[in-house]
Amino acid sequence: MRHRSVRSVRSLELPMRRIIGAVLAAVTIVMPASLRGWGMDVHRMLTRRAIDGLPADLKPFFVSRIDFISEHAADPDLWRVVGLKGDLGPEDPNHFLDIDGLGEPTPFTNVPREWSAFVGKYGADKANQSGRLPWRTEEIYGRLVSAFQDIGRATGPTYAADNARYLVAVLSHYIEDAHVPFHATANYDGQLTNQRGVHARFETELVARNLATLSIAPVVIRSIPNMRDFVFDTLITSQSLVGRILDADRATAAGREFYDDGYFGAFFSATRPVLERRLSDAASAVASAVVSAWEKAGRPKLPLDVARAPARIIR
Repeated sequence: MRHRSVRSVRSLELPMRRIIGAVLAAVTIVMPASLRGWGMDVHRMLTRRAIDGLPADLKPFFVSRIDFISEHAADPDLWRVVGLKGDLGPEDPNHFLDIDGLGEPTPFTNVPREWSAFVGKYGADKANQSGRLPWRTEEIYGRLVSAFQDIGRATGPTYAADNARYLVAVLSHYIEDAHVPFHATANYDGQLTNQRGVHARFETELVARNLATLSIAPVVIRSIPNMRDFVFDTLITSQSLVGRILDADRATAAGREFYDDGYFGAFFSATRPVLERRLSDAASAVASAVVSAWEKAGRPKLPLDVARAPARIIR
C-alpha cells in the first residue's frame, strides 16, 4: 500500500472486509483507496500463501492462527490512518523508498544502505520524504528474531508465541510493499507523466478484477542473510519494472474516455507477467523471511499452544 497524504489523491472507494477492533473498523469506512497498495485483501491473500508454503518445522505453529495473521497483515496501513509513529517518525514513509528520486544512476549503488549515512548524504527531510521501507522492514525482522528467541528461552506461559505470529503479519506487509513497483519510484502515482491513478489501477483494481485467473507460483524458500539488503535489492527490481507498466497504461488508455472494461482487459494482457511475478515473489519472500528469522534465532521449537489474543500490539 502506498499513500502520500498531500500529493496523492484518488476518489475510488473499494469495499473492505471486517477489520478487528471498533476504532479501526470506523477508520476503514472512510479510508480512501489511495491507502490500499496491493489492496488489503491482496495483502491477506499473499500472507496466507506464504504461511501455507512454510516448511513442516514452522507451518503448524502459524497455520493454527492463520486467520489472525492474515487479517493483521493489513495493520500497518491502518496505523498510517490513525497517525501512529515509530522511532524514526510517522508511519507513512515506512512503506516505500523512492529510490529513483535521489539523483543517483541505476543500479543505485551510490545510495547508502545505513540509515545514518543515508540521512547524512541527503539530509533528514529528503531522507524521510524519500521513504524508509528497508530500515522499517529490518527493524520488524529483528523483533521477529527476538520473539523467536524468547520462545526458545521460555519455561512457562508466555506471550512470545503470539508476538511472533503478530510480527509475521506486520513483517509480511512491508515485504509485500517492497514488491510493488510504485513503492520504489518518485513517479509513484503517474503524476509526473500525466497518468494519475495508475498506482491503484495496477496494484489494486487490476488484481481484484483478475484474482481468480492469476497464476501465482508455488512458494520457494531462500535464505535471506541480510534483510535490509534484501529489501533494497527488491526495491531496485521493482523500480526497473515501472517503465513498462507506465508504457502499458499509456498505450491501453490512448483514445479512451474512461478506464473501462476494455482498458483493464488490455492493461492486464500487457502487464500480466509482471503482476504475477511480483505477487509470486512477494509470497516467497515473506515465507523466506520467516524461515530466515527462525534460523537466526537458533531454530527454537515452536509450541502449538492454545489460541489467545496478543497481550499488546507491537509497532
